[in-house]
Amino acid sequence: MPIVPEIQDRLTLAFPRSSYVPLFRAVQEGSFLASHIFDGESFLNNLIGRDLHGHIRRVGIAYQIDLYCQRGDLPFVTETKRMPKGPLHWLEIISTGALAHVCRTDEPFAFPEEAESRQDIRLALQPDLLSWSALEADKSLGKIIKDIPQLYAWLTFRVGTDGRVSHLCWGSPAADVDGWLAYVNVAEEIARTGDEIPRVDPVPDPKEKLRLKDHIVEQLEKEKKRDE
Repeated sequence: MPIVPEIQDRLTLAFPRSSYVPLFRAVQEGSFLASHIFDGESFLNNLIGRDLHGHIRRVGIAYQIDLYCQRGDLPFVTETKRMPKGPLHWLEIISTGALAHVCRTDEPFAFPEEAESRQDIRLALQPDLLSWSALEADKSLGKIIKDIPQLYAWLTFRVGTDGRVSHLCWGSPAADVDGWLAYVNVAEEIARTGDEIPRVDPVPDPKEKLRLKDHIVEQLEKEKKRDE
């Protein structure tokens, strides 16, 4: 599916190139933090615990992105919200005219596993107006796209067995097919502009590790009170 220039412009305006290096660093730090939380808790070193490894990594990555935004290292507004469907939570990233969620994908250009909450928002924010079939039928829709108040996007990532980020991408999905209307490979863009992929120490600061652990405990306590 060809990229739609008007939507590509909206995506790069919302998530500018100046944010790519700190964003990559935040995601890498979050992955390493999660790995050390996991390795340091003996009760997680079993089959059931290993089932939670991916979830804990997502918590670590969301935590670091949120922290970077709070202290001004990333120019976005973040908020942790309960998903519209199910008991889980996710991090919302809000920028100029755009709303984004973080999700894992197997390959840089691949789509994430289907999740009901993501699909509902995808359809709500990018209805038939932004569907591929509509764009094919009417090339003049590009003018209307600029008037859409909020674009929906995903920050997709994958982490290898060593805890290092293997890809990090921004993408805006079409409403009716698994194809990208706009897409940016963050690591490739960092290299293309002459910058270096951030080198992150795989052994995190013990204070940061403790803060993430306290954050996880706090979220579990809030969830318990909400359920009660």
